[in-house]
Amino acid sequence: MIEIDRDRCVKCHECVRDCAAEVLRPGPDGIPAVVPELEKYCMNCQHCLAVCPKGAVTCHGTTPDQCARPGRLPDPESMFHLIRQRRSIRRFRQAPVPSEVMEKLKDSLAWSPTGCNDHRLLFYVIEDPADMEFYRQETGRMLRLMIRSGIMRLVYPGYKRFLREIMNGKDVIFRSAPHMIAAATPKDAPCREADPWIALSYFDLFAQSFGLGTCWCGFGVHAFRWNRRLRRRLNLPSGYRVGAVLLFGEPEVHYPRATRPEPFPVRIGGNL
Repeated sequence: MIEIDRDRCVKCHECVRDCAAEVLRPGPDGIPAVVPELEKYCMNCQHCLAVCPKGAVTCHGTTPDQCARPGRLPDPESMFHLIRQRRSIRRFRQAPVPSEVMEKLKDSLAWSPTGCNDHRLLFYVIEDPADMEFYRQETGRMLRLMIRSGIMRLVYPGYKRFLREIMNGKDVIFRSAPHMIAAATPKDAPCREADPWIALSYFDLFAQSFGLGTCWCGFGVHAFRWNRRLRRRLNLPSGYRVGAVLLFGEPEVHYPRATRPEPFPVRIGGNL
């Protein structure tokens, strides 16, 4: 439900113009109101609340006073440094991420953008070393079984370069990271493929700002989809599946410089 404080509203209609679902209309007296038959289409995106210059809009129980004012953003040069210097870390310290940093990382997940503002994403942050060890051991067991059965050469022909490490118990999937985060969506989510990757991309860059290292774990996604024991450990609800996995922790490696990658082709307007 969207409520308008009539004493604060100045009838600027910014909330009406910014409503993506177009459920708000100016009333006979100029005060915006929700069209009753359209109320079911409200996505609770809270744009109406955020855009109101006078704080006159309450959206689904969230009041303007509960929302933060705009803060200082990174300048473009600092943001470019962050993007340019980000590396995939495969050597981690075993020290846990400090609890105060972990809480800020988890709090940031609430602002993950989702298609149609579908807020059914589930995040699993693995903090306990015993849990990480379970995922390591169980995934290693599964890999060795896949190799012995011949399945591995079908799903990943390049596995042979890791054969010795896998058979010797080396953690080639989770890279001995102290933590990981998995994002899961229901199968009927409108953007079920994109939402997990977008959410963890935000998490990835925010983690970098604390000096943490991260590494995308694509095979971890497959491991959760193939192995029922891994899903049970997460207590994954019925109808949900893991869509993205990111490893993180304090890096054991320091890079004195950025890389110089070959640029991707950038075409203007699709012209050749």
